[in-house]
Amino acid sequence: MKPTIAATILIFLLLTGVAAAFYDGHVYINGMVESVDGDSITISGVHYRIDERCTVVIQYEESGSFHERRGQRSDVSTGETVTARMTGGVLYEIMIERWRR
Repeated sequence: MKPTIAATILIFLLLTGVAAAFYDGHVYINGMVESVDGDSITISGVHYRIDERCTVVIQYEESGSFHERRGQRSDVSTGETVTARMTGGVLYEIMIERWRR
């Protein structure tokens, strides 16, 4: 194999490995809360487990601008519109979108 082709393949594999190392595998889920029970939640018909260290953020609108404040798990209730960050099938962050009301 020619040295330039081998070098190109090696650089490609190196860059792919670096990109994979920085990917933490999280996805975002948007939807409406259908039920909340202890360490589990159902968002738009799909059941998820909530991590014990899950953070809750409340997003709200005041005087035409958007704000965020820290919330508690008890702030999450049925009918709320949320965006949740999930890694490996477990929710680690829930953002309650009160501005959508």
